[in-house]
Amino acid sequence: MVPNPTSVSYRLFASGYCTAHDRIVDPKNGGGKARFYAVWLLIEHPRHGLYVFDTGYAPRFLEATRHFPDKFYGWATPAFIKNEETAMAQLAQVSIKPSDLSGMIISHFHADHVAGMLDFPKIPIVCHSAAMQQVLSVKGLGAVRHGIVKALIPSDLRERVRIITEDSVISNKAIMQNPDEPSSLQFQDVFGDGSVELAQLPGHARGQLGIRIHTADHTLFFATDAAWRKRTLDAGILPSPTVKLFFDDWAAYKTTFSALRNYQQTFPTHRLLFTHCPETLTYIPSFNP
Repeated sequence: MVPNPTSVSYRLFASGYCTAHDRIVDPKNGGGKARFYAVWLLIEHPRHGLYVFDTGYAPRFLEATRHFPDKFYGWATPAFIKNEETAMAQLAQVSIKPSDLSGMIISHFHADHVAGMLDFPKIPIVCHSAAMQQVLSVKGLGAVRHGIVKALIPSDLRERVRIITEDSVISNKAIMQNPDEPSSLQFQDVFGDGSVELAQLPGHARGQLGIRIHTADHTLFFATDAAWRKRTLDAGILPSPTVKLFFDDWAAYKTTFSALRNYQQTFPTHRLLFTHCPETLTYIPSFNP
């Protein structure tokens, strides 16, 4: 797909989890409470340096959701996170300081993806323009309805952000054109060398992004919350209709869901993973729930 890809590498981590009923994810087969781990990535590019993709939970989420209206968020998705599990703490374990990062890519601004953002000050933030506009404009119950806890968002977001729009990317390269690509998915080249691409995955959250990384021996497509379980995507089982209450666009979600099923058929050797899927955890070294 990508000739002579740059030797880029990545590593997956998990920072905390929330619980919810599994029938929300799988209304046909789900049962009982399930854990939804907050998985994020560390990406290493030989020329552009280190990036994190999302940040998972951090204990400040628990503090931020003690008061109304954010308390509703904590009630809906009770979260569990230890200090040593934060993105900052886990990076420190591999001798990486926040100042070592070249940037932070945010898939969308739901709290389980951004609670660690404040631990990484000053570095550039990459996100979709629609996601940024929403997070800056919503407040109160409106923010909670969209999965946003304002206390978790950096006050200087607007100054630090490098936005992704429908027709532009970080490197100002064009949308990747590939005749084999499922037409409803758009991939945008991040560094201009074909190694890392951002995918627009509308529906679950405003301006949601996924990331595709071409390493020396495989391709990862980390499609964030465009599906919650690999097995439900395989079976074509959509989440419970109750998710319409907090999803950004149910029709767009179904279109994205269908496009991912087509993608999997077109590229069966690609490693298609999702933020909260149990299968994703098997790719985290020494993961111990």
